[in-house]
Amino acid sequence: MTESVLSQPLQIGTVTVPNRIMQTAHSKQYSDRVESDRETAYFVRRAQGGCGLFVAGNHFVHPSGSIRGFQDAFRPESVPASRRMTDAIHDAGARVFVQLNHHGAQAQPDGPDGPRTVYAPSRILSPSTSHATRAMSHDDIASVVEAWATSAEHARDGGFDGVEIHMAHGYLLHQFLSPLYNARRDEYGGDLEGRTRFPREVLRAVRARVGDDYTVGIRIVANEFHADGLDGAAMREVIARLRAEARIDFLDLAAGGYHNVHYVFPSSAMPVAWLREEVAAVKAANPDVPVFGVGAAQSVEAAEEVVASGIADMVALTRAQIADPDLGLKLTGATGAAEAGGIRHCIRLNQGCLGRGSRGLAMSCTVNPLAGRERERGARPRAEVAQRWIVVGGGPAGMRAAVELAADGHAVTLLEAAEELGGQLRLARRVPGRESVGLLVEDLVRDLADAGVDVRLGVRATAADLRAETADGIVLATGATAPRRSSLALGGAYAGGFPLEGTVDAFAAASDPSLVGSRIAVVDADGTAYAAGIVLTLLEHVEELELVTPFESVFPHIGAGYDRPLLLQRLRAHGGFRRRTSQSVTAVRPGAVDLADTLTGVDETLTGLDAVVAVEPRASVVIDGLTDAAPRVVTIGDAYAPRTIDAAIFEAVEVAYDVAGLAVLRG
Repeated sequence: MTESVLSQPLQIGTVTVPNRIMQTAHSKQYSDRVESDRETAYFVRRAQGGCGLFVAGNHFVHPSGSIRGFQDAFRPESVPASRRMTDAIHDAGARVFVQLNHHGAQAQPDGPDGPRTVYAPSRILSPSTSHATRAMSHDDIASVVEAWATSAEHARDGGFDGVEIHMAHGYLLHQFLSPLYNARRDEYGGDLEGRTRFPREVLRAVRARVGDDYTVGIRIVANEFHADGLDGAAMREVIARLRAEARIDFLDLAAGGYHNVHYVFPSSAMPVAWLREEVAAVKAANPDVPVFGVGAAQSVEAAEEVVASGIADMVALTRAQIADPDLGLKLTGATGAAEAGGIRHCIRLNQGCLGRGSRGLAMSCTVNPLAGRERERGARPRAEVAQRWIVVGGGPAGMRAAVELAADGHAVTLLEAAEELGGQLRLARRVPGRESVGLLVEDLVRDLADAGVDVRLGVRATAADLRAETADGIVLATGATAPRRSSLALGGAYAGGFPLEGTVDAFAAASDPSLVGSRIAVVDADGTAYAAGIVLTLLEHVEELELVTPFESVFPHIGAGYDRPLLLQRLRAHGGFRRRTSQSVTAVRPGAVDLADTLTGVDETLTGLDAVVAVEPRASVVIDGLTDAAPRVVTIGDAYAPRTIDAAIFEAVEVAYDVAGLAVLRG
């Protein structure tokens, strides 16, 4: 058997990494100020799963850049905490660098210790916070240069194998490099020499402090993807100027910034190999230095091709290893790969990872709810006494619960009323930009077969049927559907409550868009990604779509960062999309809908409509009379309360830990 090129070691500066698979820096919020046991357990689990190199993310170099839930590299007390973590990672067979950063204009004006100044090259409005910044003085710059050197020294003392100086993603050093942020007229602005001066000073100071026998690299954008910014050729000039200043041992690539944040945190709506050509161009211009390939693989399974073809020297699979901590073993075919099963794919929705982080919560994962909980949720032992479980519902909650219970040795039967597995995922994977949801369906169908679950399609279970099964336990995962009437005690989009008459429900419209015609109104009382998915699906089939919502903005429950800008771009690109916010529906009539502005009371009528589509918060599908159908009846996912894919899979996994006696569901 030919050895995978991903299994080959790589020399990076003064350190050798065991293979070509890495995780780039990513925000987890598992630690505050210094490294924690939780952070350590996360990395060790993935080192055991075959990852060769980690970059521990976003360690801040100066008090003006500290953020709650992140590490401060400038603190002396970081050294022993880092040493405990790096020793554990080394013992697990991997190497770890640390990313040293300052957010600059993207920092919040309220820091962990109180109000503070937000620094940037120039006085600008931050694209992430909309706060005005202070242009850094020469003293400010000198202070941060010294802080970077001190932080690098602490990193070396803390056992990190190298440091990565962050010059990407619209953070401070990138801001000095970029004409989008840097409008200075002194020696730190203007031409290439001026805009690179501060980053070059940082490079020199760090190298002087840690010496030539230590690995120092940079993370830098390969292209800003902005008409007024730096394109690929300009960024390659920047890299060449930086390399002429001091030895740089690796180039970790990125793209964009907070001016187009979907490049910083690419979601499923972005092409899979969204940075491939730019990575290849940087590598061609820098053949003598290791280049880390971000956004370069056509698929996880094609990761080897990135290295084999010379596009990059290492392949970055960051979210992919959040989703599947054993991915390294599986891609290299190392010992233990077969026992680990098939690849559990990241579906790139950014909900459990970046979505939680944007709300100040610790990172998790839609398809792997054990991410970040490695210490609390260890491996489950096989059941000493096999039980018989019936799972009702073949959506994500039901399929995953069946897989987990069967993996523990229980006899599991899954009943699904439809002739196909997937539940609402079948609709979700048809939404433009969310096709990656199909990977989750495929993974779960494969895992059901591998686990030996008895799957019965086209079976609509009743209470009597389930009682007759005499099972030890029943998992109700019957999902949710469009409601027949409103159950909302307060609010809603309709004066007097949601009327069924005259509207088409969201599920029916998305399942068969031909029902709605070419000019439609969509009344959104939900405001979540579910509602956005309905609208994106229908937009492809209509000429005009009027979105009517009682909320003050469209889809308010989709956060301001990460995916929202790309969603708004898609809506704008259609040409026939219109919106009416802060509106309630007073009447639905043939071909028309009457509206009232909830703030001003002004009335308006939309006419010439082929259909009015109602997007209401989904209602759970229930089966009555099950209290005595089995010794244990558990309801999970949307059947318990309609929420996200994350919630469905989280509760499915928690059920298995509950049955194993290792946790209490919702306890």
